[in-house]
Amino acid sequence: MQLRHEVGVFTKQTVAITSQVIQSIRILQLSANELDDFLRDQAERNPLMEVVGQSSDADVAAPSTSLNAPAASAPAPERGASGGDGMGMGGTGSRAALGERDDNGIERYLAAEISLRDHLNRQAAMTFRDPAEAMIAVELIESLDQSGYLGKNVKSICRRLGTTEERVEQVLKRVQGFEPAGIAARSLAECLEIQLREKNRFDPAMACMIENLPLLAKYDLRKLAKLCGVDLEDIAEMAAEIRDLDPRPGRQFDTTPTPPALPDVIVRSAEDGGYQVELNTALLPRVLVNRQYYAEITAGKLGSKDKRFVVDCMKNATWLARNVDQRARTILNVATEIVTQQEAFLKHGVEHLKPLNLSDVAETVGVHVSTVCRAISNKFLMTDRGLYELRFFFTNSIASVDGEGDLSSETVRHKIAALVNAETAKTVLSDEAIVSELRKGGIDIARRTVAKYRDIMNIPSSLQRRRQKQAEEAYA
Repeated sequence: MQLRHEVGVFTKQTVAITSQVIQSIRILQLSANELDDFLRDQAERNPLMEVVGQSSDADVAAPSTSLNAPAASAPAPERGASGGDGMGMGGTGSRAALGERDDNGIERYLAAEISLRDHLNRQAAMTFRDPAEAMIAVELIESLDQSGYLGKNVKSICRRLGTTEERVEQVLKRVQGFEPAGIAARSLAECLEIQLREKNRFDPAMACMIENLPLLAKYDLRKLAKLCGVDLEDIAEMAAEIRDLDPRPGRQFDTTPTPPALPDVIVRSAEDGGYQVELNTALLPRVLVNRQYYAEITAGKLGSKDKRFVVDCMKNATWLARNVDQRARTILNVATEIVTQQEAFLKHGVEHLKPLNLSDVAETVGVHVSTVCRAISNKFLMTDRGLYELRFFFTNSIASVDGEGDLSSETVRHKIAALVNAETAKTVLSDEAIVSELRKGGIDIARRTVAKYRDIMNIPSSLQRRRQKQAEEAYA
């Protein structure tokens, strides 16, 4: 076989995704907070771009739509020729003249939050006088996880510090006496034991219960009473004491606030009985393009590299403004269709939630299924019934007995939870009994599906529920 080089011309068709399309896809799936962080990061790199919140003076109307009208348009605002950068000249002196409070005062330090490690290190500094023991205590404290449990093996700490296991155990015993009670435990049983000893309640019967925590989790109080040598009334009281203990003592110092879920879309009742859907303008960051600054720069003498940089910045800012605007339109259109499909839920509650899949909404809105998937990712809808993630409205269908209409899986789970909540110790329903009750209500469902939904909702088995209710009734 002979090999040789040839030069030829070929034509072929390919699908190329531009950087602007990639950026649009990325922006669509970002949450409101992530979008704000992304835009401000881009603004730091682009001198022609500015990101402002809805509290800015340059207000624009946010897009909204009712169920009887198409979505309104909302062009992205741009900085015109008369716009400036909006930056004031005030410094520290002007702030003091306006009477603003200085954040560097003593209140800032008095309100400083203490971490778990700082709290324990202060106790260790007052407890250990021997430098070697103090070093071991610091190593133990640094080895704790967020819940306050010892995350390292004692032997590994010995090898790291070059000391004996007996000495580390002695220091560990003293550290476990620190506040909060239960700290530096190596297991849940040890954590509960430390807290019970602190309350002077660790007797032989309680020790036996701690050794058999799996039985307590199953509410097998009869077997526990037999092992501990007490009656059912005493074992119920002991179980109540265990429930009052803190299984994660380190969480008391976990002061990191959980960011609240804020609605991206708001649904309001209209006068005609329908619903009006609008974007939450308070969460919409806006991209302003400073065209005046661009005109001033391009009017001067620039080198080829500088001119290319300025032109690229202008293109990027313009595309980013368009993509942010397109994101708002897509979310609004998808949310409007969801409200249209789930109007019965908004009026009557979860039992009227309809089965809905992504392809149904995508076909109506006129976009790809993946676009709908990105549009509902980490987005929330505020209704008269509360705040819901957009994904909540997309559920599988469960066939009805008469075959006339399918039910949402969320509706079925709601009915299962209602049946379980109505149980007493004598009327606990097995999975088969729940299937029978649901079929009486017109829902055709298999037993394994009931078991799956029960696991999703963290509902114990019928045996565990019966033991739990018997214990609750005996303790009451």
